[in-house]
Amino acid sequence: MAQSSRSRVNNAWSASVVALVIVLAALLYIFGAAMSGDTGRLTESVKGADIFDTRNIP
Repeated sequence: MAQSSRSRVNNAWSASVVALVIVLAALLYIFGAAMSGDTGRLTESVKGADIFDTRNIP
């Protein structure tokens, strides 16, 4: 494998890893916001979403 070909493969892997880290960070942020009870702001950011507050239902 030529050096230029090998560097292209390394660049592709690097770009894939960066994209994966960005996606995982976004999922972690959304999951953390949902688990912390910040559903009001999170739901307001999603157009057409409804809030069902079930904390006080017996």
